[in-house]
Amino acid sequence: MASWMVILESRDTETGERHRDVFEVTPPPEPGRERAVLGQLVRGIHAGALERSFDGAVAVFDEGTRQISASFSVDGRAAERDPGRPGVQGSLFDP
Repeated sequence: MASWMVILESRDTETGERHRDVFEVTPPPEPGRERAVLGQLVRGIHAGALERSFDGAVAVFDEGTRQISASFSVDGRAAERDPGRPGVQGSLFDP
């Protein structure tokens, strides 16, 4: 079974202070639930965080002067966007 991790990287926009945390996700999120899982995890740590964007691979949140990005890693590599999501061009023919 693949090892799913969530990577949280935060930066204080005023001081430049950076922080990085990595959390194991067990079980892996169900397809289509990735955004909700990232949101729950970020708000569990940063209660006042507001989601600013999500592109299918990375969610960005703001909490005061702190900007937080959250993304998945699968077996040590960045998880890719779901090709069925808007903004991502899929393959015309299956390999």
